[in-house]
Amino acid sequence: MNFKRVKIPIVELVPIKPKIQKASHLWKGVSEDAWSNLDKVDQKIIEILNNNARTPSKEIADVLKKLDHDVSDRTIRKRIERLEKSGIIKGYKAVLTDVSGINEYQAVLMKLKPSKSLEAVKDSIRDFITKLDNYLLVSNMEGEWNMLVLLQINSEKTNTSQKIVEKFSDELIDYRINEIDIKDVNILNMSLLLL
Repeated sequence: MNFKRVKIPIVELVPIKPKIQKASHLWKGVSEDAWSNLDKVDQKIIEILNNNARTPSKEIADVLKKLDHDVSDRTIRKRIERLEKSGIIKGYKAVLTDVSGINEYQAVLMKLKPSKSLEAVKDSIRDFITKLDNYLLVSNMEGEWNMLVLLQINSEKTNTSQKIVEKFSDELIDYRINEIDIKDVNILNMSLLLL
């Protein structure tokens, strides 16, 4: 089977409060301050790329023109480049699912010990998880649980979920590892990774 290497933006998803937050704030990987510091054009570019990361700059410019933002496709490319250089768009990664025939997934819910360095702990966990080959999602949460991780199970030999729990056991109050069933997953899932 031949695979084509594709440059695709990824998104870090963070759950939103149902029926409370506006659609423009679905990308909570971006802090509220950073998001509000982006102008409407940058916010719309991110929204469009989040819906389809391979949207051509000319098509983004056409959408923005319909919204009374007269910008050229060259300007769009420069803005995307600036978002990348500033770290708002952190990187690109192809996320392939169902190609290998592995259709087993696990969700790891983590409740972290309250501390002044809670954000640093979350960052450390996120950094560790995003280096794993089989992670699909790492998300901050509000409420009883602090973080959610979705993983594709690679083999019975390696239990990545348990490795995560063991590595961060000093920071955890509680955790749950559940096998989940994800049906009809797109072969190629594309989105945008934001700070």
